[in-house]
Amino acid sequence: IDLYQIHFPCVWKNELYWDGLADCYEQGLVRAVGVSNYGSDAVRAVNARLQARGIPLTSNQIQYSLLYRFPELNGMKATCDELGVKILAYSPLGLGALTGKVSADTMPSGPRASLFGKL
Repeated sequence: IDLYQIHFPCVWKNELYWDGLADCYEQGLVRAVGVSNYGSDAVRAVNARLQARGIPLTSNQIQYSLLYRFPELNGMKATCDELGVKILAYSPLGLGALTGKVSADTMPSGPRASLFGKL
């Protein structure tokens, strides 16, 4: 497995999940470990936990696009840059807005509609 990541931070006992990532890395089951949807404080915490075992935090998968640049404003990009954590952008085409598929006249339905409204 090239990249093994946790999709969302848990409300409790995150350290157990982080240790699970580290165990898999140390056993050679995975080449790299990462997280997804972690804020700056959580990225710093998991990075410190992994670094204590000599394991790099490779990535944080977050929503990021030309239309959704919040990671630049809330410090997430700066935190990742500082720690050497790569950003994996999800919805890099702005939930379809940058493709022409979606517009103000052709809004998506369902859960994507609420996400699209945040762009």
